[in-house]
Amino acid sequence: MAGCPSGKGIPWHRVVGANGKLLIREPYASLQRKLLETEGVEMTERRVNMKRHQWSAPKRRKLVQKRK
Repeated sequence: MAGCPSGKGIPWHRVVGANGKLLIREPYASLQRKLLETEGVEMTERRVNMKRHQWSAPKRRKLVQKRK
């Protein structure tokens, strides 16, 4: 995230560590938590409820090769 261009609207606050742990230190950790909560993210102390909010990549469709 540090390499992302500034001013591009990258949702940096959605990036969390393993098991949903907030990794950013204060004062930005409070801002991150507040931003996540305004989006409806459930939190317990400094962790996001990953059972509810974890993103999973869409399943890929298998490509069927045409036979000649």
